[in-house]
Amino acid sequence: MKSTRFLNESQTVLVKQSWPMIVSNNFWTTFYINLFKRSPSYQLQFDRFAHVPSEELESNVHFLAHTFRTGFAFNTAIEFLEIPDELHKILVDLGEKHRKFRLTVEHFEIVKDLLICMIEDRVVPTDVPVRDALLVEAWKQCITLVIGVIMDSATATVN
Repeated sequence: MKSTRFLNESQTVLVKQSWPMIVSNNFWTTFYINLFKRSPSYQLQFDRFAHVPSEELESNVHFLAHTFRTGFAFNTAIEFLEIPDELHKILVDLGEKHRKFRLTVEHFEIVKDLLICMIEDRVVPTDVPVRDALLVEAWKQCITLVIGVIMDSATATVN
């Protein structure tokens, strides 16, 4: 999947406005713990906490540092939503850095699906169901874009 579609202006506004709510309450820690529960082999990709029991992850400095770096990368992506060329460069670079891990399209699809599921769970319903649906759709587009560009770059074959 080549991800070249960027968000429109209203989607960008919705994503940026809701971002603080989405990432509150240890979002990235919860994300990785859920990922490792769903696909235990993913944890083995991380040398520094590959064999740390799940109940000890939240106190492992290497795990916490990785969750912080992931959060920082997504914060940067959200900040650059209105500057598509720069965002694309940042995401391609991030994908290139992940190339050495030999991740597959399936790896990225699982990450994307889990992110979308977690975000949907964090969207607080309002009195305006149409707005709620637009917010969820904006997030689906955003996550598909971000993960898609990283995935395309990470899984590209280098000549």
